[in-house]
Amino acid sequence: MFKDYLANLRRIGRDARLMIATQAIMGFGYVGLYAVLFNLYLLRLDYNPAYIGQVNAIGRLGFALVGVPAGLLGVRFGPRPLLIAGEWIIVIGLVGAPLGEFLPHAIQGPWISLFYFLGFAGASLFFVNATPFLMAVSGKQERSHVFAVLATVMPLAAFAGSLCGGLLPGLTGYLLGVTDADPAAYRYPLMFAGTLFLLTVPLVLATHHGTTHKRDGEDTVNPLQGMRDAPLGTITSVAAVMFLASIGMGITMSFFNVYLDDGLDVATALIGTVTATTQLVSAFAAVLMPVVIARFGHVGGFQLGRLVMAAGMVPMALVPSLHVAALVMLLITAASSISQQIFSIYSQSAISTRWRTLMSGVVNTTMGCGWAITAWGGGLIIEHFGYNKVFLTGAATTVISVAVFALVARRAPEPTR
Repeated sequence: MFKDYLANLRRIGRDARLMIATQAIMGFGYVGLYAVLFNLYLLRLDYNPAYIGQVNAIGRLGFALVGVPAGLLGVRFGPRPLLIAGEWIIVIGLVGAPLGEFLPHAIQGPWISLFYFLGFAGASLFFVNATPFLMAVSGKQERSHVFAVLATVMPLAAFAGSLCGGLLPGLTGYLLGVTDADPAAYRYPLMFAGTLFLLTVPLVLATHHGTTHKRDGEDTVNPLQGMRDAPLGTITSVAAVMFLASIGMGITMSFFNVYLDDGLDVATALIGTVTATTQLVSAFAAVLMPVVIARFGHVGGFQLGRLVMAAGMVPMALVPSLHVAALVMLLITAASSISQQIFSIYSQSAISTRWRTLMSGVVNTTMGCGWAITAWGGGLIIEHFGYNKVFLTGAATTVISVAVFALVARRAPEPTR
């Protein structure tokens, strides 16, 4: 079994390796560095959790609104040009957002929200087309290993980025002669994280798949032609599952670092260390994804991962402790890393190649909507009822998503392509 595992790893092709390297940079720059610092930056600008939730909601709305158009454009032009366009938009959005600090307070918030929106819109354009691209450049035999490597490399990169995110405000503040309570200590690391995405452009340009107008032996088609042939029932039902499933993870994405800083009064460097450790554990856990699929199948593997996530949110809601929060996040991040990639394979394999970018677009739209609702509503829940209620809400919706997926899976078969 171990020899087969290694043999399938060696089958991973050049284009897949370049895409994995691209997403590793994204893991370092956004999932690690930017995600750790952005909410803390807003706190240093004296915004409260409710407003931070609104800004996060606006960003995730950008992810949602671009999803379906990105999928349709992927059907028309293929994934590759959309990947490149998304990378440039990410740079503009993430570098531009911190520049709002220099503006009058009346327009500072709208500026930050607008460019954060652009950053997520670019991310949606990229990730909607990244999954179909990886499906196209990998064969059935090594496909689960491609996604397992991706789910391993991104958290490892995010681990390094989170460590840097915890340390850079102190270092930047020292160089500027300010403390890490000053927004300037966060502004420049955020801009640095945004510029890192420029490194992803030459990697995608170096890929070969999609450089012509034909993909997988098919002519490029108008995405609006033949829509009546699209498997809309399967796409809609799968997207509904992802909407519910995204709420639990959206809560932890939006408010975990805010909870540590605002709720538990944890130092910035320690927040970065905790976040980095969770990413490291999830990286090692992701290696087990092919084993989980072989043992439980795609349906059972996803359900198991999400139930573990739901169970983890309960103690975080009930016990206000750094140690509990850190241990729970280790569990949640590891389970999410495995189950999210399993779901990606499942959703892409449930339909024909032609409609994979549309499926990816719709799924990412509903995921973005779930994140946006979570960020906006979660901030209000925290303001009025506290952090424990928002984590319990995440646990409940995650359980519901598992139940809904059980119904969907009865109609949609296990992946065969």
